Amino acid sequence: MKEENFPHFPLLMKTLVWKGGIKILVLSVLQDRPMHGYEIAKIMQEMSHGMYRPSPGAIYPALRDLLHNGLVKVSQRERRKIYQITPAGKRLLKDRHAEMHRFMDSFKKSMGPERVLVMDEMAKTGKILAIAGKTVTREQAKKIAKIMCESREKILKILAE
Repeated sequence: MKEENFPHFPLLMKTLVWKGGIKILVLSVLQDRPMHGYEIAKIMQEMSHGMYRPSPGAIYPALRDLLHNGLVKVSQRERRKIYQITPAGKRLLKDRHAEMHRFMDSFKKSMGPERVLVMDEMAKTGKILAIAGKTVTREQAKKIAKIMCESREKILKILAE
């Protein structure tokens, strides 16, 4: 999935899931490569910077429905089911892409430019931390945590003005 196409992906993900769009998100993740359900859930969690943790009770019913509708196919590898997006699933994603952008535009408009600016910066920082989090050293983690604490205190002072 091309996350850069959706800079507010964490918020988009939570909102779409509430609206039943988890199937579209699963298809989006499967665009990159075939994978099993746990991998799909893990990638969705990483892409949302931990803001959304899909449960097996959300992922597997979505996969069953996608399979039933011919949008994914499944194969067995060792003891795992591996899901792969089908041409029909790719067409659906293409059709829904414009819809997702309209949704995001509407979502941004409802938030207002001030909040969108803040959310953009939070998303950029979250993305950096999510990527670096896999290799961050103990010393780096301490420095980053200190900066984040100082930033939070500064933000609280600004909001109290």
